[in-house]
Amino acid sequence: MINQMHHVSAITKDIQYNNHFFTKILGLRRVKKTVNQDDTSMYHLFYADKIGSIGTDMTFFEIKNSQPVRYGTNAITMTIFRVQSIEALQFFEDRFNSFNIRHEGISKYSGKDALKFYDVENQRMMLIVDPVEEDVVPFGNNGEIVEKYRITSIHGVEVTVQYQVAFTETLKLLGGIVDEDFKNQDDTVIKIGDDRIYVKENRSPMIEQQGYGSVHHFAVNVDSLSELKELENLLNDEHYVNSGIVDRHYFTSLYINIPGNIIVELAVHTNGFTVDEPIETLGKKLSLPPFLEENRDFIELYLKDIEV
Repeated sequence: MINQMHHVSAITKDIQYNNHFFTKILGLRRVKKTVNQDDTSMYHLFYADKIGSIGTDMTFFEIKNSQPVRYGTNAITMTIFRVQSIEALQFFEDRFNSFNIRHEGISKYSGKDALKFYDVENQRMMLIVDPVEEDVVPFGNNGEIVEKYRITSIHGVEVTVQYQVAFTETLKLLGGIVDEDFKNQDDTVIKIGDDRIYVKENRSPMIEQQGYGSVHHFAVNVDSLSELKELENLLNDEHYVNSGIVDRHYFTSLYINIPGNIIVELAVHTNGFTVDEPIETLGKKLSLPPFLEENRDFIELYLKDIEV
């Protein structure tokens, strides 16, 4: 069954700025520079902790001709990163001010201290104070961000749908647990280990249109291939349309479209990011899975260099 966040994947129009924002301003490490395996003309970058631990990475597809996101319901409306203290929020509030990053100031979200912010593409993100014990190795932007203030992992996502019951029932089927401590008749919080999916209901007819600044999908972790196969059988028995099991080289996945038209990936961390490069140089060279390696010269023709 699902037991924690695995990653979040979003869309950018400008991979150079995106790389700068996540590595230089947020202080995450680029742990993989690869391509979209379904469209090799676009970059797929992964930002995470120092070693690319499960549950730490946000990834981006560069779609150069994409239009800006048009906000609405039936969408993943926020990615939420975990920090360890209110002092970390205050540090990032000052940091965002110094870089002219738009934010909404420190406030409360689901009872926790939080700081909502946006990049120039209006990607919706939040830092939340949630000091849980984690098996991660935070990265600190070459010393600019001291260890106690660093982002450690992904706490969860906020999802907004027209009908939250159908969405939450699917997550419960996969192993998510309703947080009974959260009381709001219009919202539900689903626990996945220490991580959270915040499900908000908005009956508006305005459906979000994906574009740069939107989240494409989120992924939840499954511990083994045998468990992933069990979930595939369960989904088939319940007549959920799904992709079947797909080998992504770094992990093995299954994709489903949950009611509300939300794509959720079930992922097993099979090989991990060090399968084709050492920890010391993660994310520096263009990495390609074996089935694309023979096309490297052709693929590289369409990609511009990205700063380290």
